[in-house]
Amino acid sequence: MRQVPYAGAMFDWVSEVWSYWLTTFLSAAAGIGAEKFLNVSGRVIQPLWHASFGRMHRRRRRLREEKLIGGAETFAVGAAKHQIYVRQFAPSGFAAGHLTASRVPDQPAPSLISKLRTPLQPAASASFHEAIEAKRLELDSAAESWNAEKVALRRIRVSRTGNHEEPTLDLGYGVTDYATFQVIASAWEGHYKGFGAGQDLEAEDLRDVLPGLSNSFGINLTVETADDHLLLTQRSARASSAKNLRHISVNEGMALADIDPKTDLPDPYLTALRGIEEELGMDLSEEPDMRSRITFHSLICDVTRYEWALLGHVNLTQTKWTNAVIQGARKLGVAPDDWETNKLTFVPLDRKSIEKVLEDDSDWVGHGYINLLLSAVFRLRGDRIAFMNKARATLMKG
Repeated sequence: MRQVPYAGAMFDWVSEVWSYWLTTFLSAAAGIGAEKFLNVSGRVIQPLWHASFGRMHRRRRRLREEKLIGGAETFAVGAAKHQIYVRQFAPSGFAAGHLTASRVPDQPAPSLISKLRTPLQPAASASFHEAIEAKRLELDSAAESWNAEKVALRRIRVSRTGNHEEPTLDLGYGVTDYATFQVIASAWEGHYKGFGAGQDLEAEDLRDVLPGLSNSFGINLTVETADDHLLLTQRSARASSAKNLRHISVNEGMALADIDPKTDLPDPYLTALRGIEEELGMDLSEEPDMRSRITFHSLICDVTRYEWALLGHVNLTQTKWTNAVIQGARKLGVAPDDWETNKLTFVPLDRKSIEKVLEDDSDWVGHGYINLLLSAVFRLRGDRIAFMNKARATLMKG
């Protein structure tokens, strides 16, 4: 499942263009010659072109695309080249009623891991029990940390509505804790990179949650300001991971505080609102119909760390939240988690500006870059082909 690094993107592009125009010229010349000298209709030549020169051209294009994705279904993205899998993307976003949640009976993660195919098990179940208990003791004894309970994604169901074929997403959640997440995510990453678990993953392994490996769930958002800009951030050197890398606006883990007391189910909109307030200092509770301004459009997995996340976009146009107001809130210190980022950048939400940012993923958090791309495709749908082409060219350089 690993991507094959590919440095000859420009050469192949020139080669492909040359091949395309050469074969097109030859087929056109053959068609003209056949009609003029042999009295054979061009309608006969066209299928021959499709089956011969056209077939060669299509094969070259497929081989080139395989170099982009490594022959698999994941993309190597960002500074760390984490493998990112896009499970579901809804170009128009998921309607609120089409994004549902359910609870899955809680089971210890080590017991679930024992159900994995042997090549995918990072370690024996017993060793995980011991390591997790040790990590819990370590966190409980440290003054600056604690072992909080977390919401984990356990199951995925993707479907479509009957009348309009709109995508639906039902996510099954369980409860785990921070110690379990730390131990298993670290073990899986080492196993994936060092022992070649990526080579053992099959396409079907990616489509649902692998037992026991998922012990967190992220809500990641791009924020569009009242000034028609996208708010981007840079992780600080004090952050626990992805230090000093570029990121999108909000990156928040779902917690027990995000369980709706009316339904007793996790609510990604509650996580989104909490993350916006904690990381950016923006209290959106007074904004009318705030939930309608939050659109989730993608479900992805960082396979390298085995972390699932919902990606979305927040539209704050025609509100008070201008670039200056957001910067002012940060300066006033009303964002308790502002230490995780050391810089805010406001990028005009237009094709030229977004393409410029998409030109380089080398200083990005992988899933943040993918979120930027998919949010741009969602928000500026008329430019979606340009954005996809720009990201394709960027990822091929890696």
